[in-house]
Amino acid sequence: MVKDEKVDVLYTLIKENYMLDDKQKLTKEDLKKIETDEETAVALIKQYAIQYSGKDHYEQLGSSCTMSIVNTVDIVIGSAKYLDGHFVMPDQINVERLVYWFVENKDFDSDKDVVTYFMADYIKRKINALYRNIKRNTDTYQERSTTITIAGNKEAHRRYKKEIQKRKEKDVKIIRIDKKQKN
Repeated sequence: MVKDEKVDVLYTLIKENYMLDDKQKLTKEDLKKIETDEETAVALIKQYAIQYSGKDHYEQLGSSCTMSIVNTVDIVIGSAKYLDGHFVMPDQINVERLVYWFVENKDFDSDKDVVTYFMADYIKRKINALYRNIKRNTDTYQERSTTITIAGNKEAHRRYKKEIQKRKEKDVKIIRIDKKQKN
């Protein structure tokens, strides 16, 4: 990453966290629209993540847009102070709805399909990280894996622990993409 890209990325992060008007911020209502059942969410992730082609798509989006996408997904998963502990588990995100929100509320001239592929791939990595840690059965995972916002909100933290327990009982599986399907 060159110096100008770093400055651009930092500006995007600062702008999103401190200078956005309410139209550009996710709301609790937005999170409700984005949330779906796990089966639907995982099916959509598999459908779109397989189409992500790494460096080519990353370069099409640009570092500023990709950082904005990452920041948006992280806010959905980890909440934010202004969301008062509302969050969506990564395996319950309807990627199509989140992309729609992103395209409508962020000022980037990026191909919607490429945004979808990148976002699906990033969410897949978040889901797999969650599932790996659940499989490791580490009790401290519940404390380490969440954000300060969720950890600091009693109701959100209780809900988060409950969601983790449900996934332990379901014996969740890592999302694998068959490379043969990609061709």
